[in-house]
Amino acid sequence: MARKFRFRLATVLEERKRQEDKKLQEWTLARNILSAMVEARDGLKRRLAAAVEQATGLAAAPENTSAQFVAMDAFIRGTKLKIQWKNQEIERGGKLTEKKRLEYVSASQKRMALEKIKDRRLEEYKERIRKREFKEIDDIYIMRSAWASERQEEEWREAGSP
Repeated sequence: MARKFRFRLATVLEERKRQEDKKLQEWTLARNILSAMVEARDGLKRRLAAAVEQATGLAAAPENTSAQFVAMDAFIRGTKLKIQWKNQEIERGGKLTEKKRLEYVSASQKRMALEKIKDRRLEEYKERIRKREFKEIDDIYIMRSAWASERQEEEWREAGSP
């Protein structure tokens, strides 16, 4: 009876799969955080554009005081500064996201290498089984042929001797 194929590095392969899944989760989390940072920056840009538009409207109205202009100018400068900070955060987040992507790719390559080894060993196992089965079939055929020829010889001997 043939044994079932057993890959000796199956536990290592399972661990590599777990590591790959973990790296994928980390990369996905980093991408989501980066997307949130970009969205926050874009929100600041929209607020800045609205403030600039509002400041332009303030300049057209004669009843506005200089305090309103100062407050609006401070808001615009502060928003520009926040946008610069967000750009720096996005740059750092992009580097981290790229690092996580490379870690995921590396983990994926390690897993795929083990799976290739497993597939190769499975094919070798199947080839050994196939050869063994052919050998058994050949042995059976040879034994049948030998048995048939012995039987035929006995029949000739019996037929030749009265």
